[in-house]
Amino acid sequence: MSPRPVFFRAAAVAGAGALGLMAVGGPAAAATGDDLTVVNTETVQAYTDATGEVEESRLYEQLHLTGEGSTSLENPAVVEGLRNLEGFSGFDTEDGEQYLELDVDGTEDVRTVTDYEEDLPLDISVTYTLDGKRVEPADLVGSTGDLEVEYTVENVTERVQTVSFDDGKGGTTTEDVPVSLPMVGSLTTVLPPSFRKVTSGQANMAGDGRGNIKMSFTMTLVPPVGSDTAVFGYTAEIRDAVLPRASVTALPVNPMESPTFKSAGDSYAAGAATGAELTDGATQIDSNLLLLRDGAGNLLAGLIKLRDGSAELQDGLQGKAAPGAEKLAAGADTLRAGLQDKAYPGSQELFAGADLLRAGLQDRAVPGSEKIADGTAELAGGLTGTAVPGANKLADGSAELADGLGRLDAGAGKLAGGAGQVADGATSAAAGGAKLTTGLSQISAGLGQLAAVDGLPAAAVGIDKLQAGVDLVNAGLGSVESPTSLIGGLARLEGGLSALVTGQGNLVAGLEQSATKLPAAKGGVDQAKGAVNGASGAIGGAVGDINAARGVQECADVPACVDNLDAALTKLGNAQGLLGAADGALGAVSTGLGEALTGLNSQLLPGARQIETGLTDARNGATSAKNGALQIKGGVVQVSDGLAALEIGVTKAVSGISALSAGASDAYTGSQTLSTGLNALGAGATQVADGAGELAQGAGEAKSGASRIAAGNATLAEGLLTASVGSEKLAAGTRELADKLVEAADGSGKLTDGAEKLSDGLGDAAEGSGKLADGAGVLSDGLQDAAEGSGKLTEGLGTAAEGAPKLVDGAQRLSDEGTSKLVEAGEDTAAKYGVMYATLEAGAERAKDERMIVGAPDGAVGLAAYTFEIKGEDGEGGRNLTRGLAALGLLSAAGGTLFLRRRLV
Repeated sequence: MSPRPVFFRAAAVAGAGALGLMAVGGPAAAATGDDLTVVNTETVQAYTDATGEVEESRLYEQLHLTGEGSTSLENPAVVEGLRNLEGFSGFDTEDGEQYLELDVDGTEDVRTVTDYEEDLPLDISVTYTLDGKRVEPADLVGSTGDLEVEYTVENVTERVQTVSFDDGKGGTTTEDVPVSLPMVGSLTTVLPPSFRKVTSGQANMAGDGRGNIKMSFTMTLVPPVGSDTAVFGYTAEIRDAVLPRASVTALPVNPMESPTFKSAGDSYAAGAATGAELTDGATQIDSNLLLLRDGAGNLLAGLIKLRDGSAELQDGLQGKAAPGAEKLAAGADTLRAGLQDKAYPGSQELFAGADLLRAGLQDRAVPGSEKIADGTAELAGGLTGTAVPGANKLADGSAELADGLGRLDAGAGKLAGGAGQVADGATSAAAGGAKLTTGLSQISAGLGQLAAVDGLPAAAVGIDKLQAGVDLVNAGLGSVESPTSLIGGLARLEGGLSALVTGQGNLVAGLEQSATKLPAAKGGVDQAKGAVNGASGAIGGAVGDINAARGVQECADVPACVDNLDAALTKLGNAQGLLGAADGALGAVSTGLGEALTGLNSQLLPGARQIETGLTDARNGATSAKNGALQIKGGVVQVSDGLAALEIGVTKAVSGISALSAGASDAYTGSQTLSTGLNALGAGATQVADGAGELAQGAGEAKSGASRIAAGNATLAEGLLTASVGSEKLAAGTRELADKLVEAADGSGKLTDGAEKLSDGLGDAAEGSGKLADGAGVLSDGLQDAAEGSGKLTEGLGTAAEGAPKLVDGAQRLSDEGTSKLVEAGEDTAAKYGVMYATLEAGAERAKDERMIVGAPDGAVGLAAYTFEIKGEDGEGGRNLTRGLAALGLLSAAGGTLFLRRRLV
């Protein structure tokens, strides 16, 4: 059987699977316009036989658009034989491009299929071994034994490319290497219950709850991370088995972007870097070993010289240094006695006297002189800066006070006269203010009555109520677009009645058509009933033929043949009984059709025509009612507009009256305040006139006293000026005395410090002389020991000079046999990992360039996958003698039935 009938469904599943896999590696959508996104999915689906040999393959493609707007797409495609899976229309294609003009509102899908004749990226082969022997898949059907199935999947996209990488020496090199398109995938199959004791070293296995075993194998065909070939399989104990189908899904992957493979790429890069570092480090070690070799030669020469020098040192220590050290020890004892017994005690007495002199100057004389100098300076500053200027200002101010009091005396008289005039004017103004207050009170009362609730505002309230009623009427009438209003309901009623009229007309037409076709249908049923009777007779003839076949010798000798023919006789007997039942049922159908035809002509058609006439009249009435309601609505709108204009005028009048009333009230209040103020002004002016007279009298008396004060202040200023000059001279003298005493105190401090240092120094010298004497003794003893050690040093240096040549030879050997080989190993490591990383990068570039099977529109996300459907074997394609004989009998019996079916269809 051809697999074509399941292509559409399988392609949809494969496309969804590929999309799920690729969603890990990239974004879910890409913009192709202001408001549209496009995802392009390409899936090649190949069908193979049970050994993996490809029989046919097709390319399924889907363009999924999301958003709103119009777009033009140029989609790379295999245009030859391109077919539309969404309908029967074709596509505009040219030069390998599919041209699309699409309007999208939400989502839009374009699905196509075409035959795919290009090379596939994977080669699959399957082998079957039963009880240790290779067998063909068809031979497994119905077999029992131990089965081993092995799948081999090979990535066949390899091609040779030139890659460059670090050579481990600080430079780069190139190499031609095989580079494959990185692919990952999985194989799944479901083993039936007849497969037992299933084992596999590579599969993930799980039961499906129905006795089957689901197996899944994963493949990483990404050199150099993995091999370009995956080999896996399973073993099972089978019993009367059939061979299940298997499915392979694979897709390209970028190993430098996938988290799973990127870690491997990082490891290769790190390995190359480590190899380069190893080479560099080993080179440095080798260079240092050669330096060690040269240094060992220099050490040998130095040891020889040191050996000769140590002999000379031995002679110097024993012949000269040791006797001189004994003389030094004797002189150090004499120095210690002089310092400790005489010099140090005298320096202590000198320090005590200097300290007494310092205390007298610093603690008493200097502080007292500074206080005297500070006090005289403050006295001079106070007299010069404060007392003298203040006295001068006091004298000038008292003179000005006397002059001012004279002018105050004259002004007070004038103030008294003016205040009397103000009092008289204020009395007259108060009388006029009282009259103004009375008039404004009357105006405010009249405006208040007009603006009260019973005036214009009452009219405005009535207009509002009238407008509300008109609005309710207008809302109830509504519009054609409002289905809940009167006009909208009439419009819907009109439309519904029109639809009913149309539907009823269609019903009448259908009934009339049925009335013409029912007689033909009844005739067909009657004819079918005759055919059933004929088929029943044919079965009787077939039974006779089968009985004759049972008597043939070739069949009689085969029990299975006899059994099969007996079973066929039983089935034919059952079929004959069913045909009898069908004959009775067809008779009942014929009778029912006759009765239906009578009722249709006498009752259904006349009643349907009456209903059609009534619905037409109702529709016309609804149209008239709707038009009348629209005219009423026009009048209501005019009334509403007039009320709105009236309400605006009344509102403005009320607002104007309210503002005028408020202004009148404010004027009334202001006039009251003015009247009160004028009364107060008159009283105050009288008081001012009285006070001004008293002020004039007091100012004359104050003027005489101020003149006497001014004369005394002038005398005080002259005396303070004389005292200021004397205080400045006193301050200068005391400051000079304080400075001299400070210098003397500083000198006494330095004298004390010097005496103290002298005493401390002599004490240290005395102590040091003791240590010197002790050290001289130790030196003498040490030089004796050194003389003995120099002899031993001479002997040791001789031994070292003899062993130094071995160090030179060992360093050279380590360089030749150790570090040089380490350098070579580092270079090999850097090159090995470098070429692996470069190969992985080249594969990643192929994954970017070849991620699509054909290509995607500009700006769209492209998703690609390959699926392989490996057939199973269930034995349905075979034929045998027994089935052939039975089929002949059934074919003969079914002749009439086939004829009946074709007539009915």
